[in-house]
Amino acid sequence: MKKLLLALTSKPTALISVASLLMTSKVSTANQPVNPQPVNHTDTTTTPVSAESQKACVKHPKLGKFFCANAKQLAHLKKGVPEIDVTDANSEDALLGVTDEESDTAVAMFGCDCAASINCLRRLRNSLP
Repeated sequence: MKKLLLALTSKPTALISVASLLMTSKVSTANQPVNPQPVNHTDTTTTPVSAESQKACVKHPKLGKFFCANAKQLAHLKKGVPEIDVTDANSEDALLGVTDEESDTAVAMFGCDCAASINCLRRLRNSLP
């Protein structure tokens, strides 16, 4: 009897028996049908979300901080403008394409209108609806 008990509690045999128990329990529950039911939360109310209240957040590449802005705050800026490639030596055209609105908003939000702040601003604007 002791030999049988030792054989059943040895590590390889114990692992195999535990694994077989787990496998058989998963097989038996996998065949049962699942009928999900919707949950009614009577204590909560839903409020519609408007496009103006949508927020976008991005991490400023130079400052390392997260900045968030509402769609309303950035509505006056053009959407879909590509970011400035700061590694490109000929990025002068892209820098000349920065509008006064972008420059003013970047200074108001980030404290400067450097290329990193303009790119952060464009990422914010492009991520909003």
